[in-house]
Amino acid sequence: MDTQVAIVGAGPAGLAAALTLSRSMIKSIVFDKNTPPRNASSPFIAALPGFDRNTPADVRDTIHRDIVSYPYAHFEQTGITGIRREADGFTLSRDDGSLLTAEFVLLSTGMVDLLPELGGIEECWGRSVINCPFCHGIEWHNKRWGIYAHRQDVIDAAEVYRNWSDDLHYFIGPDIFVTPERIEQVSRLSTAIYHELPINLRAENGALTHIEMPGGETIDLDCLLIFPFQQQTGLVTSLDISMTDAGYVDVDAGFRTSVRGLYAAGDLVYPGHQNTPTALHMGNLAAATIVMDYCCLK
Repeated sequence: MDTQVAIVGAGPAGLAAALTLSRSMIKSIVFDKNTPPRNASSPFIAALPGFDRNTPADVRDTIHRDIVSYPYAHFEQTGITGIRREADGFTLSRDDGSLLTAEFVLLSTGMVDLLPELGGIEECWGRSVINCPFCHGIEWHNKRWGIYAHRQDVIDAAEVYRNWSDDLHYFIGPDIFVTPERIEQVSRLSTAIYHELPINLRAENGALTHIEMPGGETIDLDCLLIFPFQQQTGLVTSLDISMTDAGYVDVDAGFRTSVRGLYAAGDLVYPGHQNTPTALHMGNLAAATIVMDYCCLK
């Protein structure tokens, strides 16, 4: 075997797993495809003890230094295009077609955000267009918020957003069913409700100034909250593993998938409150499970 554990993805879950495995003297290779991470546009990571409001790059670099201070983990700047179960482990295919063998594999590939078709969103995403009030809501305390409700769960959580601002403008998509009773409840929580979605964002250097509606109306806003739909990476969808009804990798309490020796941790298994502290926690637990399973096997 080329390594004991192959870690596919060097986000928070993958890095936490590599550090825990290193401190357990388990050899690993971390595959880190050289593409911008999902949180690259965010100005900082919030609510991570000891790293609150540090940039994503600084947090990654710090964890990386901790990992390489031990002689057990190695990093490869390449992606993995395929994983095949063998009798005694796994064979992985790199981007260049070369192969590598591992006794165990941890998937920490994260998820792919599907941003809505909304003019100007790329300039504002992660800055004045946010997807997590717990991560970035305090920076917009008592500012003019827009709530982009193209998902049912956004309306279901309407009471939560008022924790950060009383000036809330709800934009409800045409496919979202809201009862008259719920509309009445939301109206008591908000400044205004619009039964259509904006089509364009206007900003200055990433700072939202106003949005444009389909009929030409403009509405002044300081920030816009969007929970994007997500999908798995192509690698994960190519694998014959059990998935939940919501499209996330199905794992047990130890982050084992339905395939023996294959584990998954991070956002790809968790549709809830996705953030760096949660992903780090899952990566640490998955690595601990791998160590225990390895010891029992040997």
